[in-house]
Amino acid sequence: MKPCIVIVGLDQIFLDEIVQGLTGENKINDNNLIEWTIDTKYYTADVDLCPINTKRLVEESVANLAEVLILLIDPSQINSRTKLDSWLPFLSVLNECETKLLVVRNMDALSNTISKMDVKQWCTEHEYELLELEKTTTSETDDEDDENNHLYRGVYGIPHLIQTLHIHQWPNMNLKGKKKII
Repeated sequence: MKPCIVIVGLDQIFLDEIVQGLTGENKINDNNLIEWTIDTKYYTADVDLCPINTKRLVEESVANLAEVLILLIDPSQINSRTKLDSWLPFLSVLNECETKLLVVRNMDALSNTISKMDVKQWCTEHEYELLELEKTTTSETDDEDDENNHLYRGVYGIPHLIQTLHIHQWPNMNLKGKKKII
């Protein structure tokens, strides 16, 4: 059994974009596992992506293999905070995931529906890392708050998400070794 990345989309279009960006798959069926090979300079790892867009409990078999939980939020939704909170009971079986990411397209777009401070507070309370795919403005306080900023400088969108997933220590990773010359 392969480790799993559970991707919860509060918005089907955003969920489709993320899964397609990671795998190249065009058609996504809710709760169907999609095989994905992570291939970095240092290792490879086969994982399953589990896209979810309906509120139901995650299957125990998936929950037991889940290493990463990605929660996607569409900032244009007026009730983004309410939607986030409403998903928590369904995601409770995934609380032990090593990596939990709250992914937004753009924090500037959130300002009309939910404050950036509120999102950061929610992330802290629920132990999520905030990952912004698009960044249109940068303030000094944003840079100071972003403790991993040096890792992702100038990298946004799906490549930023992929870099974050590459950093994870996958239990089934196969290290790439140097060939020994005799």
